[in-house]
Amino acid sequence: MTTRPNLAPINTENTVFDFDLHPSQDLVISGLITGRLQCHRYGDAHELLWDNKPFKKSCRGVMFNPDGSKFYSISKDRSIVCMDTQTAKVVDLRENTHEQPLNALLCLNENLLATGDDQGLIKLWDTRKKDAIMTWKEHEDFIAQMVFNEDKNTLVVAGGDGYLSTWQLRKQEVSAMSDHMEDELLSVVLVKNNEKAVVGSQEGVLSIWDWGDWGDYRDRIIGHPESIGAIAKLDEDTICTGSSDGMIRLVSILPNGFHGILGDHGEDMPIEQIKLAHDKRYIVSSGHDESLRFWNVEHLYQEEEEKDEDAEQDASNDSPALDAVDSSSQSVQNDTPAVPTTNADDDWEDDSDDSDVADKKKRKKNKKQKNMPPPKKKNTKASTFFADL
Repeated sequence: MTTRPNLAPINTENTVFDFDLHPSQDLVISGLITGRLQCHRYGDAHELLWDNKPFKKSCRGVMFNPDGSKFYSISKDRSIVCMDTQTAKVVDLRENTHEQPLNALLCLNENLLATGDDQGLIKLWDTRKKDAIMTWKEHEDFIAQMVFNEDKNTLVVAGGDGYLSTWQLRKQEVSAMSDHMEDELLSVVLVKNNEKAVVGSQEGVLSIWDWGDWGDYRDRIIGHPESIGAIAKLDEDTICTGSSDGMIRLVSILPNGFHGILGDHGEDMPIEQIKLAHDKRYIVSSGHDESLRFWNVEHLYQEEEEKDEDAEQDASNDSPALDAVDSSSQSVQNDTPAVPTTNADDDWEDDSDDSDVADKKKRKKNKKQKNMPPPKKKNTKASTFFADL
């Protein structure tokens, strides 16, 4: 099995606050702390396709629409811009959309967009209409990240105030609000076919939540030494995390376990964002080192496919006649060896133009260690996805 090398980094000359990967092409759009947007075609030789500055202040969020023909971006200056991916021409500009600076962006589908600001206000937009169609206010601090469960028509929101909330799109009131976690919630992803939510926190804890039971977490994974500001889903049982110590870790969910380091931005280089490329060849990450980095993960999927093929081959080679002869004397055990959980170590900074950097540092500063409840019992048996790693 041949493993491709990691691609060279894309140097952006300024800190990347957020980026997004095209859903079907090798394109990445980066939002910088200067308010600039850059579009690159990545590969063995990266190509800068265009460079534009639509914002007066830092760009805080970027996301493609479902087919990648256009994308949305938000800024500290409270504006939302929609641009054509190929030409970088502005398709739609909305100014003064919130009273406070925007901090979170999510494109739900072709027509719906959600935004969250520094004071916990969430707005839902129909891009065919001028004004927001829903406005929700339950959080008291910045909206860190939002994810959408299309099957349930529900938005899941992680807040810097320490609460996790859910919102059904057609209802004005909050559907559910968690107990206070006594920790800033910074990142969230849905796994296990949307039956579980995994949430990363300022103090380096991954909490696992059952869908529909939002009062308190079901389980948690301890081992990140610093805050978890970014999570990318690799499959329904596996994620990778970006931490303030600059490392990207491979983590399995239920059974829970750490399975090594996928990438390292270096000490004192907190990771802002990580995402999986459309063809699952690379994890792309951004941090405070003014670059986008590419980490090859193709081998993870190849190994899983090879194990599936081996299992199919074994099944096809089974002979009923031989089974009848040998059944009295032979037995086959199919236990998966457990992989020991490994621990690591964490710290945080962030964001935008000069004042924005100071704002985010203040938001995500290191806190004194709180008295956390004892960890819930967790299963450390590794999934077959990692059995040969």
